[in-house]
Amino acid sequence: MEGLTHLVAESLARNGYETSLDHRRLEWSNWLRCESSFSVLLAPSKPGVFALGEELMAPGGKRMLALFRIAEAEDLGMSLGRLFLSGNSEREKLSAGNCFVRYAVIEDATQRQAAHAALQQWMAASCETAAGVSGEFTTHTFPSTSSQQGKTQSGTDEEGAARPESENSAA
Repeated sequence: MEGLTHLVAESLARNGYETSLDHRRLEWSNWLRCESSFSVLLAPSKPGVFALGEELMAPGGKRMLALFRIAEAEDLGMSLGRLFLSGNSEREKLSAGNCFVRYAVIEDATQRQAAHAALQQWMAASCETAAGVSGEFTTHTFPSTSSQQGKTQSGTDEEGAARPESENSAA
């Protein structure tokens, strides 16, 4: 199916049509609770993007999911499994049982990078809106797991937190 998508995109490009990936229309998995490497065992060994969120209690007792990381991966199964390796700084946070993950398979590297960039931009804008942070945060890029595992930027996103649970098409 990737080949067909690639052929259509090339044909459109030859005829002067630019196609851009609409990150709001990605086919996301359901949210999976992250407690151990067994939680993500069924993640496919395909390239894509994933989002990590932590369940929080908002004022008034409302449960919300605050995204703290969006990343792209060459192999979703391996990247998600690596989150639970002993050297990972997020391991304890994930093992506490309050974290969730969802992923979308995007085999085309250009589309995957475009989706990753769009989702990072959305997350930074949502963090700025929710926290009233200056433009300094929006220039920060979140690490990608397609190259190396790095430190992550944590943040609470009240506005974007409700979106993932209510909309299946958003990160």
